[in-house]
Amino acid sequence: MLYTMPLAERGEPLQAELKWVLFGRPDSEQHKTLLPEYCYHIFEVVRKTLFKGVPSQTETIQVMDPAAATSAKTLDEAKKVIRLDWRNLGRVVGMALRCVRFAELEAKEMVDEDGFDNLPAEKKTQLATMIFGTKWANEHQGEITAGTPGHVASEMLNQSLAPAVAIIKEKQPFFDSLAYQWSPEAMIEFKAGMAEGMAGFLDGAGNLAGESNRAGIYIFLALTWPEIKAKLESEERKNVTDLHLWMQPFMRAGIVTKLDLDQLRDVCSPPPHGIGLSLSPLKPRRKRATD
Repeated sequence: MLYTMPLAERGEPLQAELKWVLFGRPDSEQHKTLLPEYCYHIFEVVRKTLFKGVPSQTETIQVMDPAAATSAKTLDEAKKVIRLDWRNLGRVVGMALRCVRFAELEAKEMVDEDGFDNLPAEKKTQLATMIFGTKWANEHQGEITAGTPGHVASEMLNQSLAPAVAIIKEKQPFFDSLAYQWSPEAMIEFKAGMAEGMAGFLDGAGNLAGESNRAGIYIFLALTWPEIKAKLESEERKNVTDLHLWMQPFMRAGIVTKLDLDQLRDVCSPPPHGIGLSLSPLKPRRKRATD
């Protein structure tokens, strides 16, 4: 399955559409969805669990008068037209900094601990191909053979996050300084929010905080969106029983949690309890007889 479409390629639309959902689905009328509908129900669960501590923009910054805010030359002038929730702003910055630390210092060690570094060169290449694709694996063959999967994965993660990391590292001292100048209360609230943000998304061991009991199932169903999309678009009638049969080899291999058919039906049930994964296509309407 991962040779057909590598993990990184599967993850690109998932990352883009999850970001869109987390930001409140802006410009929804013009936005073209990239994934099957059930994926967006999974994103809503993620938003309410893993990202429940992320405040919205309107909960953090309110510009009462955009024109006056743009022309403000002093802090006192800015205070009159801008409302900042310093605790919420601190949460966002703290969460971002915690993610940066994970990418730069922890990701490699976590992969190394899983024993991937002891794999022979051939297995390392296979692993890199399944994650990044054949083209990337061929271009980085020497690096893969000489290095370790942990190092390669960490470097890829750092490269993909590099623009965001640069912004976070640049803005964090700015907000520190701004809170310092704003008021003593702003400093206290900003630092308290940062502490909450650092602990509210990833814990000290790098595990996700607030993870749903169904997280493993959701991740699997999200990553297999190309195969499920094909089933949804198939002219042959499919149902949850067919999905359960298709998932059996993955369950036996320990890739996804073992579920019986009723449990999978519960996961696939309509929202808000389930993710609304209905595989059976609509029956074609009968043509109305005309006189």
